[in-house]
Amino acid sequence: MHLQLKYETLIELFNLSLTPAELAEKNYLEVIRTHREESLTFDRLRDEARDFAAHLIQKRNIQPKDKIAVLGKNRADWDIAFWAIILAGAVPVLIDPERRIEGVKNHLLHTDTKLLVLADDYQDAAARQKLEESLLNYGIGLVEMTVHDGHTFNDTELSSSLTKISDRIQPDDTAVILCTSGTTGDPREVELTHANLIANVQGALKVVHVTSADKLGHIMPPHHSFGLTVGKLLPLWVGATGIYTNKYRHIFDLIKQKGITVFIAIPALFTVLARRIEEALASQKQKSWLIKLADRCLPKSLGRIMVRKLGWQRLRFFVSGSAPIPRWVLEVFWKRGIQLWEGYGTTEVSPIYGFNPNPNKLGSVGKPIPALSVKIVDEQGDALEPGQKGEILLAGPCVMKGYYKNPNATGEVIETDGDRTRWLHTGDLGYLDADGYLFITGRKKFLIVLPSGKNVNPELVELALSRAPYVEEMVVVPHRHGREGAELETVKAIVRPDWNRLQNDTGLSRYDLVNRPEKVKDLLWKSINKHQQKSQNLADFEKIPSKAHLEILIKEFEKTSTGKIKRTAYIQPARRNP
Repeated sequence: MHLQLKYETLIELFNLSLTPAELAEKNYLEVIRTHREESLTFDRLRDEARDFAAHLIQKRNIQPKDKIAVLGKNRADWDIAFWAIILAGAVPVLIDPERRIEGVKNHLLHTDTKLLVLADDYQDAAARQKLEESLLNYGIGLVEMTVHDGHTFNDTELSSSLTKISDRIQPDDTAVILCTSGTTGDPREVELTHANLIANVQGALKVVHVTSADKLGHIMPPHHSFGLTVGKLLPLWVGATGIYTNKYRHIFDLIKQKGITVFIAIPALFTVLARRIEEALASQKQKSWLIKLADRCLPKSLGRIMVRKLGWQRLRFFVSGSAPIPRWVLEVFWKRGIQLWEGYGTTEVSPIYGFNPNPNKLGSVGKPIPALSVKIVDEQGDALEPGQKGEILLAGPCVMKGYYKNPNATGEVIETDGDRTRWLHTGDLGYLDADGYLFITGRKKFLIVLPSGKNVNPELVELALSRAPYVEEMVVVPHRHGREGAELETVKAIVRPDWNRLQNDTGLSRYDLVNRPEKVKDLLWKSINKHQQKSQNLADFEKIPSKAHLEILIKEFEKTSTGKIKRTAYIQPARRNP
């Protein structure tokens, strides 16, 4: 697919987007976090990013295409660090700050990172000190976000140096590496080019029509592909203000106070908001038959009254992304005339596929943005007709360069056809209707998507817990629960115990142990929980949450001819809305 890009590189996007004089004192970013509130103007972003870029070039000897990792939560100097790295011609390696030290170190080593920009909100002081000591052993530099000892460039010299760097960067060069856990045990650090990201934002803007008059509220972390695109690149492109918050209980008020026009979040948040709306209306219906009648016969009129009372007059629409959203939640909003667009995407397409602004197609994630093509194929790879279910494949200038230093993994998901079109196998299942709207019917093969939108790689959890005492073999699968279309996933472990060790430690026979399953489960849970609490490879969201999420398997696992556990035999089918 050919798309005439407005910008060739992110450097060009940065420089040209900051040119308009009217943006100088306008806020590019507002951060409203627990214990931290700050703002960053467009002018300050430009000046401080250039200043930090100069430090990287002159004091840290950073060369174009060097890898520089960024580790921290959403904050003003995260953006300064990110854009400084881009201006220096280097490649930001974006790491989830919830990763423990070993996980961070693995990403740094695998991506050939030269320097880590570390925020003081990563873990605690002891963990940061331990990480710093570990980096010294591998020759990886460290700079505190974004505290540095300056540089000696004057304005003319700095501009000249940055221009020379910009001239060396090409659209197909790697712009960003996003560290994901992937769906298998090997690394999945996604390489996105400048052209990938620019095509994705440009295509998305054809659908959402955001302008400098907008204020974009969101809860997405910056290391997340969706958070990077909608929270960083898109506001800069159009000159809008991005507003990030993690104060989830105050979002109703925040939309009013800040005059937010578009709010982007995950399904779990909209589910909470939908319940609050329903509960408030149910209470009012009990007190007034007029409210009850209005919600039945004139729900959109009632919705306008709600919007006015909430102070949401400037709100244009909500966007839900990162995980599937229950249909009933969509209906709560749309019934009252409040637009909630369901989006879909994957990091490997930079990441936005599209959004659904059509209330007559609820349950669909819409049509692809102009920068993407979609098709549905069967197991043989043949294209299917509308209405037929199969795997979702995507193509276009947004499709990633590949997984960094992992050609085998790249080859597993990207297929080049006879027309030299690169198709990404998403691993998701779905169908297209006659109007070209995409409906997703299944998740990626094994990835567990939590209510928070975070992805858990089951193989990673298995590897981290495989050495826990009393564990012979284990498989980690999604535990699905909920009702009325609000089905959620959490992490569940199915374990075949090490019977010999249990017998030795308890003095009980295997027969006695099998007939005392709760005792076995207690012993296994204590062992696994103690092991995972000590693990440096597991983030908190990846851990088995409780004993209730542990299942004991008495017999052997079902296995393939090569001895691998048949994971699909232990995954509970998802319930689908009729």
